[in-house]
Amino acid sequence: MNEGGILLVDADDSSITVTWPPIGKSSSSSSPTKYSLQYRASTSDTDTGIDSGGSLLYTSLSTELTSTTARKKNLTGAGHGFWFRVSAATKSKTRVDKSSMEYLGHVCRRPFKVLTMMEQSQRMQAPVARIDPSVASPTPNSYVALVSWSAYQDDASLFLGYKLQIRENDGKSSWSTVAKCLSGTEVRKKNLTSRHGYMFRVRPVLQGEDGGSESNLFCSVSEGGNVIPFSCASDVVGERRKSSSAAAAKGSSSSSSSDIMKLFKRLPNDELLARGGMRTVSLSSAFANVDLVFLYASAHWCPPCRKYTPQLVQFYNDAKKFYKQDPKRTKSIEIVFVSADHDLNGFKNYYASMPWLAVPFDTSDTRERLLSWMKVKGVPQLMCLDGKTGRILESNSVGRALDLARYSRLLPGATRTGLR
Repeated sequence: MNEGGILLVDADDSSITVTWPPIGKSSSSSSPTKYSLQYRASTSDTDTGIDSGGSLLYTSLSTELTSTTARKKNLTGAGHGFWFRVSAATKSKTRVDKSSMEYLGHVCRRPFKVLTMMEQSQRMQAPVARIDPSVASPTPNSYVALVSWSAYQDDASLFLGYKLQIRENDGKSSWSTVAKCLSGTEVRKKNLTSRHGYMFRVRPVLQGEDGGSESNLFCSVSEGGNVIPFSCASDVVGERRKSSSAAAAKGSSSSSSSDIMKLFKRLPNDELLARGGMRTVSLSSAFANVDLVFLYASAHWCPPCRKYTPQLVQFYNDAKKFYKQDPKRTKSIEIVFVSADHDLNGFKNYYASMPWLAVPFDTSDTRERLLSWMKVKGVPQLMCLDGKTGRILESNSVGRALDLARYSRLLPGATRTGLR
């Protein structure tokens, strides 16, 4: 089922993650392909995904996606599932009312389904996957992944083992089974060769399972029947990027900012937005020689955020001016906007008022991982980090004085003199 089209990567009780193969112009182009992604709810068991107006009209998620993977949140009800379609967008063709013939649909020709709340509550945690340098892979130019997961605790008397699956992260490959019933909670997968990397997922195998079918996995993470759904997918392991290797060859990625850069993994071309979205900047140059990095979680729909942002703009501009005037007596700063907006237009309008950097809105995995890492429970939130080590200096500065001297004193070895 790899003929080309949209594949299901993951789903929970309120979101669906999809992927598709690169389409349009060559990925080797200096300007990445932008994709138009749309979705709609399936209305019945006989719904084929065709757009014929009314309730069968697709809604645009974005016309500026640069990644071939996207997650749609805030989906409710298992129902009949959801249809997605994607097309390459060009300068002359970014409208969302294209002919349906110009879009790629589902490979499986069936709608993707979210889980019920009960199914979601039964899932195991996602496995952890990493490259294992201690084991040599028997195949030349390949690597070994060590995959581990927490032991299943519920219904221990019925427990038989674990079913493990793998997928290549290339936009074209679906999930395949590594082992149907493993007894342990750790396995090494050898002979991995893809530069795109791999993902893993796991589920418990219980006595008395019936009704499950692997064919369901093309449109769901559940095999149906009384089978417990698969866990969320692991992070990608073994991914190798041309941009990263090129930067390393040129020595452009400084060791002082490498820990900060790890927070932004999986960004397309390793770039952040700048100047309100008018241009991009590489991670290596964004954090070069920066003493203090601030992560700003905010959203245009939040009144306290809109009130706080102008204060932060004043602080940012003043700090930049002080450093330019006397870099020996002050500290350099950078702020990165991590949006909690619900739609692309809201993000664009809000970010246009900001002078600092931003995580692209369409990189939902990176944004959501950062928001989770920051433990954001409400916005606005401003986290202060050591620009050289990535260490958290202050988890939330909102409500405290925006004082550069105060932040500077949080850095290791800082003194109270010689700082603005």
